[in-house]
Amino acid sequence: MLSTGHFPADTLSQLHARQQQRIKGLELIKAIMNVVRVIQLHRAASNGALAGNVFFDSKTRVLAREINDRFLSLSQQLNSSNPEIDEQQWADINNAWQTVYLQWRQDDAIENFELHSHLIKQLLELISVLGMQSERMIETDDAHQLLASLIFDQLPKFIEQLGQVRALGTFSAIAGETSQRCSIRLNYLVQVLRRQKNKLNILVESLPSNVLEQISALFKAQLMEQNIGRLQTVVEKDLLSQQKIVTSADELYSLSTQIIDAHFEVMNEGLKILRLRMDARIQAWVHQ
Repeated sequence: MLSTGHFPADTLSQLHARQQQRIKGLELIKAIMNVVRVIQLHRAASNGALAGNVFFDSKTRVLAREINDRFLSLSQQLNSSNPEIDEQQWADINNAWQTVYLQWRQDDAIENFELHSHLIKQLLELISVLGMQSERMIETDDAHQLLASLIFDQLPKFIEQLGQVRALGTFSAIAGETSQRCSIRLNYLVQVLRRQKNKLNILVESLPSNVLEQISALFKAQLMEQNIGRLQTVVEKDLLSQQKIVTSADELYSLSTQIIDAHFEVMNEGLKILRLRMDARIQAWVHQ
């Protein structure tokens, strides 16, 4: 362990360089999060289009252009930030998007759903790996590590569960009934959603008050508890009722999107907090 009282100039310089590299990694993670958000929207819109809804069909074109632009920007960021990402891994992710982009209209809803979900899984794994890489570059305390787990692991998983419900639910609501294949997945998803929400609550409650006070978006996300319960009820009592669905696609899509957006905002604020944190040794030197 380095002394907190006296730093050789070269050591302090090294710590600063690692901090700058870490910030580049966090900026890359933010960019990947934004790509995930739009791909999740494209998954729901394309499922709606496959069910025959013209409005959702028109949304897919706008979203696809945005995803293509974001992938191009991401590739440029990767070249400049030099993270430890395997080139083949990144090529696989790009190829997965191109497969989705070029052939989703030829797929059925479940195939489309699975291809999008596989791509998102790859991106979420990348976020987790980059997050661990970034936080290993500095010495941190337990509170910092808990916040990192929330931002890089638990919240993305929870949001993705919601996104999957949105995609399958939108398709079913437009179709007016839930197929057996959709029912199996929705039933599983709503159970996982409950477990993931409980894990999320436990992790948030374990964060110290000074960290929680900095994440103002948490208050809005907590107000979504009622909406989450409402979404679960819609899935269980309407989509899985084996009767004609009465909930409109617009209502289901809007409800789930409100919940997702609120939790994405928590991720954004948490990422800002992590970005401002410094190596504990630099903090000790600053305050000596």
